[in-house]
Formats: sequence, structure tokens, C-alpha cells
Amino acid sequence: MVRFKSRYILFKIHYPSLPIAPILPSREQLIPTKVEIASAPHYYGDGLLLPGGALANADTQTRAQVFYRPGPDSINSSSVNAAIRDSINRCFGDLGAGLVRSSVSLKYFSPATSTGMLRVSRDHFRIVWAALTFLNEIAGVPVVCSVSHVSGTIRKCEQAAISIDKKVNWEINASARNAIDTNLS
Repeated sequence: MVRFKSRYILFKIHYPSLPIAPILPSREQLIPTKVEIASAPHYYGDGLLLPGGALANADTQTRAQVFYRPGPDSINSSSVNAAIRDSINRCFGDLGAGLVRSSVSLKYFSPATSTGMLRVSRDHFRIVWAALTFLNEIAGVPVVCSVSHVSGTIRKCEQAAISIDKKVNWEINASARNAIDTNLS
């Protein structure tokens, strides 16, 4: 009996040019951090969180909310699957696309968390990983894709996704916990 040896790739899609204004705290909450956004444009990109950006001094909760926000409605599992296959074809040509065409399959994609899981043959998972790294647009929306975990079983990949989610929730809620502790003491 011959088993199909595969790898599962957990990836995250980031949206550098989507508006982040709705999730920013109110102006009164930003005064202690000395961040002035009154003159900033209505639409912010992730670049404003970098040193020298308008939100460079933002707290951890705001940074995590910007970094782990959901994507637009136009990005769903079929558009992600098509973009990945197109990226493989652009990066590695017909040979690369032919090598991985039968083995790559999108097992899971959540538009709410912009997290997905791919199954690909063990021999060609590095091709798919590289194509994910060079993926720069899905359904006309500029994106940046990062690989979070590579595993031999879907169970380990799911466990990695859960641990990453717990870490993100911890970062988002840490600011609220610190504010409560400060008020109690």
C-alpha cells in the first residue's frame, strides 16, 4: 500500500491598504499615547504603524486589531484558491503549475480571520510556500501572505492555528487587563 505523503501549510493573509479607521480607539483614548490623528487621512494602511508613521506609538491592542483584521467580502475560498494557482503559474511557469496542480488543495479558509490551510504533496510544498510568499493580489485587493506553520498532519496544523489564535487574543485583551489592573490599584 502506498500512502500519499503530504504537508499542510497554515497561512495568514494581511491587507496593507484596507481602512483601519473603524477599529481605532476614540480620540480621548489616544491622548495618553500622544498620537494625533485629526489631520490624518480617513484611510490608513499598515505602514502608519511603522516607525515614523502616524500610529507608531499605538498600543498593543490597536496594533493587533489592525494586523489581524478580517478581509473584504470579495475574498473567499474560491478567489484564494484561484490566486494561489495563478501565483504558482506566474512564479514557476507551466512546469511548476503542472507539478503541483494535482496535489494542492485548499482545505480551509476563513474570511473572518483571513487564515487558510493548504494540503500539498511533500515533494512540492516548498514551491507552494514560495508562491504564497510572492502572492500580492487576490480579487483585485492588494495582500501580503505569510506562512505561519507547516506540518505533516492536519491535526498538528489545526493545533498551531488554535495556539496562534490564543496568542492573538491574549495580545488584544492585554491592554484591557492592564487598564483594569491600573484602575484597581
